[in-house]
Amino acid sequence: MNANDGRREVAGWAYASMRPEIANTAAATVSAPLSDVPRQHGSVVLTRVGHAFLAYWWHIRGDKTVPDYDDVTLHQLHRLAPYVRYMHWDETALIHRLWGSALTEGIGVDMTGHDVMAYIPEPQRAANYAMFHALHEQPCGVVLITRDTTPSGSGREGEMTFLPVRGPDGEGHRLIGTMQWRESDEIIDPLAVEASTPQPLTLEKASFIDVGNGVAGNGLLEAL
Repeated sequence: MNANDGRREVAGWAYASMRPEIANTAAATVSAPLSDVPRQHGSVVLTRVGHAFLAYWWHIRGDKTVPDYDDVTLHQLHRLAPYVRYMHWDETALIHRLWGSALTEGIGVDMTGHDVMAYIPEPQRAANYAMFHALHEQPCGVVLITRDTTPSGSGREGEMTFLPVRGPDGEGHRLIGTMQWRESDEIIDPLAVEASTPQPLTLEKASFIDVGNGVAGNGLLEAL
């Protein structure tokens, strides 16, 4: 599929659920007004999927700092559900307990049960672990812009958001967010995805998402 008046093609948009005309209609059944929820965070302007999910998260937390685990319900996510990733901590592993169907369609593999940290290059894992935990200590979110790469060097840009959720008593906190492909001026060639093989992620940029409590120190992002 050609995007942006045919000027470039982004891999993944060949899959129906990831096409902008479909993804841009994604919405939850409950939501704060989009106009009341910031869309730009640092240098990153969220995709429609990322912005709509932030508005949902904003609504379900109510007057709390962050939502509780039982505030998150699948039926309320509605058309956003296919783009959602819901994660819990298992010691130092960040496990996907929910991986949306659009994401499975887009990359060719269901990541449910997979450890997020396993796809972060080893030298950056400790810094990412500290950054993810900081989202609970100084309640805020983060948006990561990543590039999947292949041996040929072509790639695509992906937006991944992470927002904190308070877990049940006696269990660790959780993270929830979305994933969606983005246009990039620098990425021209479509990525040739190897079927059923998750690709290592290369970080392009990162910005904290201020949800009204300030944000964690930017030094955490600089270390990624």
